[in-house]
Amino acid sequence: MLKKTLVTLGSWALGILGVAAIVWYFQPRDFGETLAAIGWSGVAGWVLLTLLSRVCAAEATVEPLTTLGYKMTRPDAFWISWIRTFVNQILPLAGVAAYAHMVRRRTGIPWSQLAALGQPQLLLAAAAIGLVGLVATAVNIERLQASGLGLLFMYGGIVLLSLAFASGAHWLMELLPKSLAQRASNTTDALRKIARKKNLIVRLSLFHVAAVLLRGGRVWFLFAAAGFSLDWAELLLVLAIAESALLLNVTPGGLGIREGALLGGAALLGIEAPVAASVALIDRLFMLAITTLLAAPAFVVLRKPHSASG
Repeated sequence: MLKKTLVTLGSWALGILGVAAIVWYFQPRDFGETLAAIGWSGVAGWVLLTLLSRVCAAEATVEPLTTLGYKMTRPDAFWISWIRTFVNQILPLAGVAAYAHMVRRRTGIPWSQLAALGQPQLLLAAAAIGLVGLVATAVNIERLQASGLGLLFMYGGIVLLSLAFASGAHWLMELLPKSLAQRASNTTDALRKIARKKNLIVRLSLFHVAAVLLRGGRVWFLFAAAGFSLDWAELLLVLAIAESALLLNVTPGGLGIREGALLGGAALLGIEAPVAASVALIDRLFMLAITTLLAAPAFVVLRKPHSASG
């Protein structure tokens, strides 16, 4: 118990220190003015894109469960995603356990199947980020110059490892400790089961890619309000680097890490650091606000157990 508490406090401290370092070093200018410039129309656009990204995530939850014979409604999947995000704001990766618990309550799926099903979703999400990153780097390769090669290797590696895990590559399994190798094997088996439905893996991957791109639209809104109108190629690069922070979930909700990643992406495009810092902090503020606002109704809607195995 003490160890878990220390981990929680440590992760929070790390995230808060990261944000504090960004504020102290980059001194975001005109934060209030940028927030005011966004206006209610900008907030509405940000909220709409956020909700649409959650609709895509809900589809990615519903379809594989249906394939395995368990009924999950789209509204349930939508609300569960907010509980997962809310819990992740408290302790890194704790949202995965909350997500699994709520899915089981609503569907009656056995823990063994649910555990095996969760890993493929993480795998497909990582692959989606890798694919977006590869495209973003390719279309910006001239302006990136030497750093572009490093990004190509990084995102190519993410896609390669994701595909290797998905296919159960023998060479990769041998490199893993026995416990991790068994988990990877279970993930591969789960992917094979849901892959029996024609084009399901492709659709799930597209849902994850769509969710990533919709979250990118939020960043575009904020940069536009700050006076920087990014073209689609620039936006894709900033988005890919910011989303890559999700792969390093060591602080609550990626606190401090996502902001730093967004700053790094903006720096590659020559956007002034104080402006990028303002955008990153406002995006975080909005995300904390909407998560807090929607977590309460989510808990109310999902309070009653519901079993609908098919």
